[in-house]
Amino acid sequence: MSDGQILHVRAKLSSEESTPEAPFSLTLSRNSLKLNRDKTHTLQINVGFLCNQICRHCHLDAGPGRKENMEAGIVSEVISYARRSQFETIDITGGAPELNPNIGKLIEEMTSLAPRIMLRSNLSALNDGKRDHLMELLKSLRVVIVASFPSLNELQADSQRGDKSFQISIDALKKLNALGYGHNGSGLELNLVSNPTGAFLPPLQVGMEKRFRQVLKKKWGIVFNNLFNFANVPLGRFRQWLVKSGNFRKYMEKLYSSFNPCSVDGVMCRTLVSVSWDGYLYDCDFNLAGGLFMGGRKIHVSEMPGPPEPGNHIATTDHCYTCTAGAGFT
Repeated sequence: MSDGQILHVRAKLSSEESTPEAPFSLTLSRNSLKLNRDKTHTLQINVGFLCNQICRHCHLDAGPGRKENMEAGIVSEVISYARRSQFETIDITGGAPELNPNIGKLIEEMTSLAPRIMLRSNLSALNDGKRDHLMELLKSLRVVIVASFPSLNELQADSQRGDKSFQISIDALKKLNALGYGHNGSGLELNLVSNPTGAFLPPLQVGMEKRFRQVLKKKWGIVFNNLFNFANVPLGRFRQWLVKSGNFRKYMEKLYSSFNPCSVDGVMCRTLVSVSWDGYLYDCDFNLAGGLFMGGRKIHVSEMPGPPEPGNHIATTDHCYTCTAGAGFT
């Protein structure tokens, strides 16, 4: 593969679906852009698709019935990979990573291997009455919590994530605040992630964060550090919902028409490598969901001597329009 060539993998679409006006790779080419790796400083670990919720916007189709869950042997191989790679950030995700029986070992081992450890949580798995010990572990190791909190509207949130999920999430945020999370100067970082509840793109992040901060503080006394407002990726259950509701074509057109060339420099796949529950490597969690292996080659974490090399090609397809729409997805 020659320098500058961009691997483009096209998913086979059903008759109800249609592609944007141009494949993502062609849009990059038209804008004289290349999507190759910079220095990789983040290891994202998807410990499995098991989740206690069935969220409509989930790009992984995660849920209680999923059996894919990282086993102890793969956990050890991922830890070894992190040890020989010296990443700056370890980003642990799922499904609901709290439900993996090896999550405590993974977190404890990683805290000695990277200065910044992040755990992505839907809050309800963390606040199911069985995991107060995990909250205490996260606090003691100063793990950054990135919490999914899609809406300030209870009906909208429950519609997207499941009955009573909103109140469970509010209670979880209160517990985390009581532990010190989200307070300035505590060293315990609590960030929220908001996603639209329908087939539309998110509003500007600055205004959204201000509103979340005001409402959460006024109504429930909740504080947090940052809010990240991201578009939903048309994969997994969200893609299925878009097709079923007749919104897929319009949504893809919105992503395509919102393409921002300036966002390409900051997309996360340039500096991140994602490892799946079974140990295979991807350029990001979305490519993991779409089955697009890192650089288009199936490589196991046990085979990698270190981080991917700068300049390596990044596998792309049309869901990549999500990360380059508007302000981008970093």
